[in-house]
Amino acid sequence: MPAWQAAILLQSALAQCVEKPLGEWERREQGGWAVRKRVTSWTDPLPDSMRPRIGLSLAYIVFYLILDRISFIEALHGVDITPWNPPAGLTVALLLVGGPAYIPVITIAALCSSQILPLAPISPAWGLATALVIAGGYAATATLLRQGFGLDLGLKRGRDMPLVIGAAVIGAGPVALALVTTYATAGILPWFDLREAVVQYWIGDAIGIVVFTPAFLLLWDFLRQTATRSPLLWTALAEGFVQYASIIGALIVIFGFGHNRYSFELFYLLFLPLVWIAVRHGLPGATAAVFVIQGGLIVSLEFVDSSVGAVRAFQLLMFALATTGLMLGAVVSERHRVALALAESQGRLSAILNAARDGVLTINRRGVIESANPAVEELFGCPTRLLLGTDVRNLVASPDLLDVLAANAAATRPQPLRLEIEGRREDGSIFPIEVTGGRFGSAGDERYTLVIRDITLRYQEEARAQQHQSEIAQVSRLATADEMASALAHEINQPLMAITTYARGCLRLLKHATFDLDIVREGVEQVVMQAERAGDIIRRLRDFVRTGSGRREVVDVKALIETTISLAKIEITQNAIDVQLRLAANLPPVAVDRVQIEQVLINLLRNAIDALLSSGTSRRIIVVAAEIANAAVEITLSDSGPGIADEVRSRIFEPFVTTKADGMGMGLAISRSIVEAQGGHLRLVATGEGGTRFAFDLPIAEKTFASLG
Repeated sequence: MPAWQAAILLQSALAQCVEKPLGEWERREQGGWAVRKRVTSWTDPLPDSMRPRIGLSLAYIVFYLILDRISFIEALHGVDITPWNPPAGLTVALLLVGGPAYIPVITIAALCSSQILPLAPISPAWGLATALVIAGGYAATATLLRQGFGLDLGLKRGRDMPLVIGAAVIGAGPVALALVTTYATAGILPWFDLREAVVQYWIGDAIGIVVFTPAFLLLWDFLRQTATRSPLLWTALAEGFVQYASIIGALIVIFGFGHNRYSFELFYLLFLPLVWIAVRHGLPGATAAVFVIQGGLIVSLEFVDSSVGAVRAFQLLMFALATTGLMLGAVVSERHRVALALAESQGRLSAILNAARDGVLTINRRGVIESANPAVEELFGCPTRLLLGTDVRNLVASPDLLDVLAANAAATRPQPLRLEIEGRREDGSIFPIEVTGGRFGSAGDERYTLVIRDITLRYQEEARAQQHQSEIAQVSRLATADEMASALAHEINQPLMAITTYARGCLRLLKHATFDLDIVREGVEQVVMQAERAGDIIRRLRDFVRTGSGRREVVDVKALIETTISLAKIEITQNAIDVQLRLAANLPPVAVDRVQIEQVLINLLRNAIDALLSSGTSRRIIVVAAEIANAAVEITLSDSGPGIADEVRSRIFEPFVTTKADGMGMGLAISRSIVEAQGGHLRLVATGEGGTRFAFDLPIAEKTFASLG
């Protein structure tokens, strides 16, 4: 291939790598080669986004040629097979930072070097072949590091430095073999020197990558982070005058007195300043020290009469030195970052705990308090310094707290632990607290974090809400009693009229000289029976209206339902409503407050009556059913009315939500609260057949009293 054709192809490739296409491409044939040319001319002003990449590309080419010239020592057969090859480190660093887009730039730099530097003549075609080997081989290495292993370009993790060293050793081998084979195929070096050439090139590239790639990556990261630029690199250089002077001193001891016989043993003196710098300044300092040692070693070898074997041996020692120092520096930097992160985390946690309104304690497995935030001191009225080292059970009135924590932690799926217990202040006063707990620490050395909240105000609010609910329920009962007054008056009037009739009949019989005693006795019995009936009606009305004590008792479900229906019997009869009872046989008694459950049934029954009357339907049916379901007695009340609108259905139990024109919207809300207080749940059941159905369950008496006992 003529050189001018290669130059055209490389120019086109460089245009692609520095920026995305500026415009459309057109194809033209030139000398038998398909060449792509930009519509935009190279003489046009470059966009600002292109200039950094062009500048980086040009800087790389210049620096590559300079480094290649400096390291061109002990070259085999006059080509770049040297025991020290820093351009390899520069190449890997550029590929890691810029990606495969810079492969053409790397190819141009290697091609220029092959035409300028070697003492042996290399044709442009073979120079291009070796350049492609270098660019392609190290592009694969860089891609594997970035995409395969997720290398952090700032080398901020402990595993990043071992990855770079491993890539240097493994990646340089195939490149060395391919490049030396190319030279042998071109007849530039003999095949019998293939092994020695591969080993030397491999060592040179591996050393170049280990020494230079970390240095360039750290410098790039330093320049990239302009807003939060870390001074570690420059601080290490400024403060380490004595340390770097010791490196120079060690090099003088090794090479400055003409004792070549002991130079290899004395080389280990360089470990001392390198370890010192790595421990003091971490990876940035170790990288700079390795850089200085490598440069000093090469300069020293120039002034010493050394053979190729000696240079190679020193480079192997340098590889061991660099690997040790960089690994140590990476570990030190990682520990430093972890320490800073831990200090920041602890500071943030301390600020959060100090500002928290809830008390936070940490205890060990024996219940000994290990730490407490200021809120604990306010909650229990005891200074924090006096709480530390004491038993947490002095603060909480729950002797089995530790057992509960341990049992929850040992569960297969631990659940968030939340307890409502009593706390004990320093003065001995008791107050309600909510304790939330969680475990941390290793097995056998468990620790627990307890979050303690004073819930006195919540208890007071609940008590006030319960009292307010009772007051509202009483008002509701009074309103219901007022509505029932006329019907009850008529029902009471019946036994009173019967009493009057039977009493007058008895009086007429007694006025006669002779009378039938059996007839008089029957009349008196009827008077007594009707009087008891009237008294029972009045007593039921009084029990319903007055505020119940909330005392649970054993109640027969059938009698409860029949009694409630009898309270509304007159209204049911007057409006021609068919009330059907579907009660399962052998229903067990329930443990409830009878008066309150009667109120719920009356409210549901009156709602059903109002729905039937407002619908205007002639088919007026109310079905009251009871059966055993899920260890409770379920009572349902359904009607044949129009049902409840969809927009109201989801909010039917909320206060002040009603379907009646003159309703208050409190009946169902109160009824649900009453049922839930009895241990049940009131709900609206979808029928799918029109009408409305409410259901609630009541606890069976035996189970309720067994659990209470």
